[in-house]
Amino acid sequence: MASAVASCGNAAPVETETAVPESVPSVEASVSESETTEEETVYTEFSVETEPHENPFADFINENSDNAIEYNYSIINSVISASGSDAFKSSLDYGFDNPYVIKELQDKVYEYTGVSDSSITLSDVNYFQTSEVANEFYGSDIAFSLAMSNSGVSVEALRAVFSYLGLKFGIDEIPASFLIERFPRFYYDEFEGTDPYQFQDTIEINDPCVNNETFEVNLGYYDSIKDMQDANALDVILFQTCLYYNKARINCIYGHPYGDDYSGFILQVRDADTGKNVLVPTLEQAEVIQTDISSIPGCEDVDIYMPQTADDFYAIYGYYPEELLQVRNDSVNAPVNAQEYIDYLQNVGA
Repeated sequence: MASAVASCGNAAPVETETAVPESVPSVEASVSESETTEEETVYTEFSVETEPHENPFADFINENSDNAIEYNYSIINSVISASGSDAFKSSLDYGFDNPYVIKELQDKVYEYTGVSDSSITLSDVNYFQTSEVANEFYGSDIAFSLAMSNSGVSVEALRAVFSYLGLKFGIDEIPASFLIERFPRFYYDEFEGTDPYQFQDTIEINDPCVNNETFEVNLGYYDSIKDMQDANALDVILFQTCLYYNKARINCIYGHPYGDDYSGFILQVRDADTGKNVLVPTLEQAEVIQTDISSIPGCEDVDIYMPQTADDFYAIYGYYPEELLQVRNDSVNAPVNAQEYIDYLQNVGA
């Protein structure tokens, strides 16, 4: 039986180039897909956008000045005002293109340049990867295996999401678009509820494996999280798992989860073919990421350069990922329930 592993629009064409900055010593260090043979793994390159925008901040954002610190901090950390109170949130955990961090970026571009640019994203400012503030805020030793060891994280849930979306484990982020569509109530509460993390106190959970007040989770209660009867409890596990994965991945971009010996942060780019934010590790970095992910119970067979598929998931768990991810009618994240709550909060604040 399947097991839950706890503890453990269309845009105009743009010119493209390979995702290999001058600092990377060889083309072979840039990877997107792999073809595995008995003798070796041969890597090809990502195709990425090249200068769809000129970075409006230029070197200003990276200077060691009060202005640079303020710009970096407000965009990368995104201080979201929740009904009048400052809720300090790591907004990037919710997807690099989430509407809150993009709005903050657009506001700062207008403030600094006087130009209103509704299409700019973090890829156009190189994700502030050379920002000392970003590195200081996100830099940590949280690798993928450490993030997945959290007691409220399920590898079964994570692999379902990756198989459903056709993502590459460790390379792709779980995008904001999916989180907003699948968990509208949770997502709305995180940024616009009356208190930070409000959703923890405003949903009802009747499940012996989930503590409703703190969301402490004991996944060992189930052979498979698909067996969970409480739709809200299941959504909590799914949502938390996605956030923990994104957080670990962000640490690869801004921190040194594998130590300074592996060339520091890992480059992120926007794949021109798919529009996804993707990591482009050097071969050495890719090897450590692969080793780390393969050490997670339930992920031993994962190839970081091969997109997960629904059939892959079925072969392991005996059911298809959409059976787990389809929102249940009794969940607060069901569209009618989520919209009713959002309308209520907006009326209260009117």
